[in-house]
Amino acid sequence: MALPSKVGKFLEAIAEADTIVFDKTGTITKAQPVVSDVIFVSVMKNRMNFLRIAACLEEHFPHSMAKAVVRAAMDKGLVHEENHSKVEYIVAHGISSRIQDKKVIIGSYHFVFEDEQCVIPQGKEELFESLSGECSHLYLAIDGVLAAVIAITDPIREEAPQV
Repeated sequence: MALPSKVGKFLEAIAEADTIVFDKTGTITKAQPVVSDVIFVSVMKNRMNFLRIAACLEEHFPHSMAKAVVRAAMDKGLVHEENHSKVEYIVAHGISSRIQDKKVIIGSYHFVFEDEQCVIPQGKEELFESLSGECSHLYLAIDGVLAAVIAITDPIREEAPQV
């Protein structure tokens, strides 16, 4: 059976490819994200409080990245009381709430910097620009200012190199 000419073109193109990019959690990863780092951007003194705040917000949602944040806080013994107001989940963007009259948001770059117009603290631009591109990032901002970046990795499946 002969292949339609369009299919043949695509098969020929694939044969010449030297790079293939997968964009689906669990395709070549274990689909079990973990927090690999918390980069503190704020100059506030109690920096571990940012992971506590992030876990407090994220615990309300069943997303795998949210679970990674909650697990990281628990592993560090960071417990919290529900001291925030109603949590608003913005699908595919992030979470917004208020803690002690301060607006707290966590989520994607698009949500934090474009939708919410948050800023990077003065003098922290170089740190922000040096963030690793090898992991996903959740951005935590308080009252419109970036406080921390949570780096999340998803371990590669053992069989991925053979794929």
